Amino acid sequence: MRVFKRTKSIGLLVAAVAATGLIPLTAGAADAAPPAKPADYAGSCPAAGTVTQWWHSGHDGVDIANNRGTPIYSTGPGSVIASGPASGYGQWIRIKHDDGTVTEYGHMYERLVSVNQRVSSGQLIARMGSEGDSSGNHLHFEAHSSTASTRGMDPVPYLAARGVSLPCTPGNGTPGTNFSTWGTSVRVRADARLNAAVVRTLTGPTPVFVECQKHGDLVNAEGYSNDAWAYIPALGGYISNIYIDHPAAWLPGVREC
Repeated sequence: MRVFKRTKSIGLLVAAVAATGLIPLTAGAADAAPPAKPADYAGSCPAAGTVTQWWHSGHDGVDIANNRGTPIYSTGPGSVIASGPASGYGQWIRIKHDDGTVTEYGHMYERLVSVNQRVSSGQLIARMGSEGDSSGNHLHFEAHSSTASTRGMDPVPYLAARGVSLPCTPGNGTPGTNFSTWGTSVRVRADARLNAAVVRTLTGPTPVFVECQKHGDLVNAEGYSNDAWAYIPALGGYISNIYIDHPAAWLPGVREC
């Protein structure tokens, strides 16, 4: 059993864990991103398809590929602040949401909303295409902390905080988040091994959907030892169950991978 002492600051937790060499004390430049604001709206899936590129230092959003004409939906309620031609995108749409954040949609072949139009969560706003700098039909989706933001934040925790995990299916919902991570600069690995490739780094506590768990390398951190690892499909990899904010070493209600 793991029982965290909630009176201990996260800073001390991170410093202690960093000493083990499992997590760096500070994230690298490629992993840094503004944290998502608290969820002020219930999110909707932006488009069905395969995630062909995730957010990273040279890519400000996620790419969701599917057939030409695949519907694109607003992830939340707000007002359209841009809809038209855009360099690189061919065409784009930007929506300012009621919590002040902005979502951005690019490369569509057809736009169905106009500037100053009010949209609801899950409303059809465009159809997928391959306009602009694109090698195939896909949606380039970005999330920004405000209209003043020049760099997109990682859309995965942004959407997860609003109840959406990628990849997703519009209309009928997605698996709800069943756990949350804790700490900062938590590494997501390609397999349940400490020498497996790092596929993502979480910049802070993140709501996640754990699909399954399995035994892997033993991790020793913050006075705990655990060989259980959680697979998080939206993040494309595994994290040690030590970094899942739950007192049980083996997560209840989660199947074995």
